[in-house]
Amino acid sequence: MSSDLGLPAQRGVPRPFVWEAFLWFACLSLLLVVVPAAFITLPGLAILSLAVAGTSLWMMHRLVGLFNLRKVTIPAFFYYVYCALILIPGFYIFTDELTSSRWHFLFGIESVLISVPIGIAVANLIYGFNRKRIAPYFDRPVETERLSASSIRLFVAFLAAGVLFVLINVKEMPVIPLLYVIRHPGEALIAAAMREDSFKLLQSHLTYVYFVLRGTIFPFLILVAYARYRRQRHRSWGVLFLISLVIGIGYASLTIEKSPVAAIFGLLFVFYYLFCGGRVGRAASITSLALFFCFPLAVVLLAYNGSEGGTIGGALHALGVRIFYSPAQIVYTYFEVFPSVIPYQHGASITKLAGFLGKRALDIPNAIGLYMTEGTDLNTITANSCFIGNLNADFGLPGVVVGGILAGFLMQAVSIHFCRGPKNAVTLAAHAICIWAFGMLIMTALPTTLLSGGVAFAFILCWIFGRSEKRSCSLSPSPTAAFASGNS
Repeated sequence: MSSDLGLPAQRGVPRPFVWEAFLWFACLSLLLVVVPAAFITLPGLAILSLAVAGTSLWMMHRLVGLFNLRKVTIPAFFYYVYCALILIPGFYIFTDELTSSRWHFLFGIESVLISVPIGIAVANLIYGFNRKRIAPYFDRPVETERLSASSIRLFVAFLAAGVLFVLINVKEMPVIPLLYVIRHPGEALIAAAMREDSFKLLQSHLTYVYFVLRGTIFPFLILVAYARYRRQRHRSWGVLFLISLVIGIGYASLTIEKSPVAAIFGLLFVFYYLFCGGRVGRAASITSLALFFCFPLAVVLLAYNGSEGGTIGGALHALGVRIFYSPAQIVYTYFEVFPSVIPYQHGASITKLAGFLGKRALDIPNAIGLYMTEGTDLNTITANSCFIGNLNADFGLPGVVVGGILAGFLMQAVSIHFCRGPKNAVTLAAHAICIWAFGMLIMTALPTTLLSGGVAFAFILCWIFGRSEKRSCSLSPSPTAAFASGNS
């Protein structure tokens, strides 16, 4: 028998985990009660916000089992990240700001609490799915693939092609920012300008390829190699895992952008969570958290080297502001600028759609970045927003509501696809990438998440590697033995 919160009630459940889950729920509830209550001059609004939050929590738990920490799905992961990094800081921003834009902002961030669950409910209705079908997926063991030598050849081919593009990218870079920061610590502004020149402003026809390679292809290879080594215990896959990990992290670190390297370790933790069926130990959690922050901390310490941001305390403060305050502040600025300063774009912020409509695309992240840092010398600065910021810039509050429903539908549809499919190294890698990509909706537009953000390419890679696996099984009567003999 299970409790209403989705926590196992039978004997043998570790007591600390039950208490951790209870404390997590209590803390979240406390934050959602206390923060809206901070609207001391608007008690009616505080009650309304509390009612919206409570309704949303109830809907999400009924739809995806929100409070079951051992069976976190794509929508649940997004919801956790959204509440922590957008919703709760957004309440504080609302109380600090005095412009009329704050009302649109508050409506926008709270509308997601209802629109996303509605989208999830629509997906469940269309695909005949409910939360009771989530548990069997996590309880299933990871399948042991029957691999032949062709599987390793395909992996090596992708890895070699990736290395080739890395070498081309390095040759095209005017200066490698990572090497410059190591040699010239403390020159933060110069390092920031070099970071822009080495990737965002790089004059290359392959920039999109580099972005996908860094954000999706290398992480996918790392996860697949890790899972196959864990399941097969063949030394070849262990070596390939280490090689792909070193190359992936090395390439992601070249431009000294903090998020790509952190994302690899974040993806590894999400993958490990799925691989273990949601049962992750405390040591793995702490180690993953430390690895997630190690490169961003190192970059900040090197870039500022002794100044305010160049101490451990200063670096931690800078990262804390960047993670737990800046995303919500950027969203507020999107609501402040559109339409008061810049008119609604009606789709012109989406490059392909703007071209189709015959409009000139506006680089909204750059426009917002310049607005927020008026007077800065870095004219290429960008401020990427949560997906609702881009929707408001294009279509206003109606777009925010409709976009929230669409986002909920899409993330639940993808989650249902993986829950009903096979559970092996390839599908787990694609699933982990999709979980992370939808979680990053807090700082990317929905079209970006679906295309270059990882979702579409995760499905493409899953299809290619999955098809290769099926072909190896049909060609060889005993592929596992053949592969083992090949390694020996």
